Amino acid sequence: MFDLQAATFEVQGRTLLHPTSLQFETGRVHGLIGHNGSGKSTLLKLLAQQQPASAGDIHFEGKPLNAWGRRAFAREVAYLPQHLPSAESLTCRELIAFGRYPWKGLLGRSRKDDIEHVDRAMALTHTEGFADRMVDTLSGGERTRVWLAMLLAQGSRLLLLDEPLAALDIAHQVEVMSLVRKLSRELGLGVIIVLHDINMASRYCDRLVALHTGRVIAEGSPTTLMRSDLLEDIYGIPMQVMPHPSGEHSVALVH
Repeated sequence: MFDLQAATFEVQGRTLLHPTSLQFETGRVHGLIGHNGSGKSTLLKLLAQQQPASAGDIHFEGKPLNAWGRRAFAREVAYLPQHLPSAESLTCRELIAFGRYPWKGLLGRSRKDDIEHVDRAMALTHTEGFADRMVDTLSGGERTRVWLAMLLAQGSRLLLLDEPLAALDIAHQVEVMSLVRKLSRELGLGVIIVLHDINMASRYCDRLVALHTGRVIAEGSPTTLMRSDLLEDIYGIPMQVMPHPSGEHSVALVH
């Protein structure tokens, strides 16, 4: 769906993303990994049209990214930023219903189709019980599920998620990542997600893209990237890789 050819991003003479050529496909969970400041969020913002590339080309569905109108693009791609906007004084149903904006506009009346999309999104994320609760009364994990429901109500085929696990405890991290992978499998959604925890990335992603100081230094399946020498290059510290007791994936431990 996304095709980048030598895409770069610079600000005030500083290069945050060096020439990057990548492809991202639908129906798979793509994890962006690397240390803080490696360029993960910068890359995601380029894909989300939150900032334009300084040079190079980015195409979505074979069309230059800057040729897409905002609402047409939002019908295809949904973006969840790292720092979420305020949802003060909104019920969960009201927030989720904002996902229908690309289809009906900000002041458009909700049609039967819009209501059905909201109900379906809540059912998929198991947030029906929160419908009439205020968003700011929810726990971190519950709030993340409600925001994911809003993206699903948007009806997009690709989700861009910037550190959705930040500030969540381990139980809610597992809950959210399990849900993301389940939605990708069942709905055929493409997901590009920024993650800090390499073990979460190894367990739940189909493909990893590793960045270091604004450059892609490795990409491939979790099996390909889960090597001690490569993880040390990515994170700058010695790490030992071993099979998870389940045998389904590998885990990395800091020496």
